[in-house]
Amino acid sequence: MNFIFTEDQIQFKDAIKSFLTDECTPKSIREGWEAKQSFNSDRWQSLLELGVLNSNLPEDKGGLGMDQVTLALMVEEMGYAGLPEPVAEQTFLINDLMPLLPSSISQAIEENYDAGAKYISIAHPLAPNPLFINNSAGLILFDSSECKFIAKDDMDFEIISSNDPSREIFKINSMKSTISSPENFEELNSAVSARGALMTAALLIGLAQKMLDLSSVYVGDRTQFGKPIGSFQAVKHMLADVAVRIEFAKPAVYRAAYSLSENNPKSALHCAHAKFMCAQAAELACKNSLQAHGAMGYTWEMDLHIYMRKAWSMMACWGNEDKQQDIIFKTLTSSSEELGVLYTF
Repeated sequence: MNFIFTEDQIQFKDAIKSFLTDECTPKSIREGWEAKQSFNSDRWQSLLELGVLNSNLPEDKGGLGMDQVTLALMVEEMGYAGLPEPVAEQTFLINDLMPLLPSSISQAIEENYDAGAKYISIAHPLAPNPLFINNSAGLILFDSSECKFIAKDDMDFEIISSNDPSREIFKINSMKSTISSPENFEELNSAVSARGALMTAALLIGLAQKMLDLSSVYVGDRTQFGKPIGSFQAVKHMLADVAVRIEFAKPAVYRAAYSLSENNPKSALHCAHAKFMCAQAAELACKNSLQAHGAMGYTWEMDLHIYMRKAWSMMACWGNEDKQQDIIFKTLTSSSEELGVLYTF
């Protein structure tokens, strides 16, 4: 069986990496913080012009019909760059959900969405605080039994404090008018939960790799006793542990993405496994990178904290480690199939 990525997949990954290297730098992220406007409209428009925002919409809806594996590769690069705009965790989810949404809601979204050109946010019990409401055209809200769409002008909301200045999160105080439907709710809720976990997992693995790379450069430059601290065995081991955890998590992400693309009945299990593995990798990357940087690690001057803040904020999004372990345990114990490497993991 061939597990090698296709040329098209690599090209899309390289294209978004090249764009983000130029357009989403630590300097630009800090400028967004200082201006209290982390959502960069110009960068959003550039992503639209590149075809990124609607890339996983069907071709007849103005998209590229991109598969989940290609999306995962692109989202990794978004995580690596610390992209503030919620392309992966909001827009890509909406694109995937469009065929599953009740007709009344999908029609309302299409009227406000403009094939992905405009931003619509999502709130769900596993990710209850919508992002960048001020920049949105509306909100898709999931509760315990139905899905709703609320236009921006029909909501009263307020911003709440976040550990990550790149993530403007909001609380909805009241809604004047909503379009609601319980139609197809179980399938829809399962689909958004699995995809939310996968997108967050891919972002986390990109963030973990970024923190590892920053730390590797730092320990090579920082000297003590006349030697780079990266030459000390204890420091090498710390960063090697992170590299190993990342390499073990990546295949789980790609398997989950492929599972969703193929409508595998165990895709929810695979997405939970991916999120669990990537959250652990990101957590260790935060811990060991901070230790490798010493007291400098969390200071404002260092770029490391930009990515640590985002990783810490995202670990609990779309289900924390306990939630993913619960999904994995319940799925495995409710199955009569054989368990083990050839069947589940």
